[in-house]
Amino acid sequence: MLKYSFTTGFLLWICFAAFSQDAYESWNKRYTETSITDMLLFERAYADSVDRGLIEGKYYARLGLYQVEAEYLGRKRAIADSTVTSIRNVNKLFGEKDFSPVISRLENEYLFRVDSVDHWFAMQDVLEDPFKKEVSVHDTVLLYCMFFNEHHENGALYNTFLISEFRKE
Repeated sequence: MLKYSFTTGFLLWICFAAFSQDAYESWNKRYTETSITDMLLFERAYADSVDRGLIEGKYYARLGLYQVEAEYLGRKRAIADSTVTSIRNVNKLFGEKDFSPVISRLENEYLFRVDSVDHWFAMQDVLEDPFKKEVSVHDTVLLYCMFFNEHHENGALYNTFLISEFRKE
């Protein structure tokens, strides 16, 4: 009887481990690896083309999911109200209504270096304490980010990264 219990338990453990790995792989694949330097250069060039009338329309927005490897620089600041408003606008167009409370609780942005350029990334409030405990200044971190892009008729351009998960490298 003990032999069967051990075998059954071992088989269940293998099944759960395989399922967990599949769930992680599926989730991980949703976040595209990208060069944010190239992406931000493209977004700026596109916005400039719109502003100069080379592309029709004056307002556009998009939402994307990206993986970004970054060096944490140890600084944080309060997120600007205009940035939160932009995130909210893009989420209304492309996101999920259930995400609205997360946006309402955004408070801080953290400074990271990517490709030798410093960028501020907003962070979900539920991640701030674990982040402080797990990540030290100059650590390399894999950030899983939602990217909120919004360009207004007045030329204002928002390219905001919101950290939805992280993994210390």
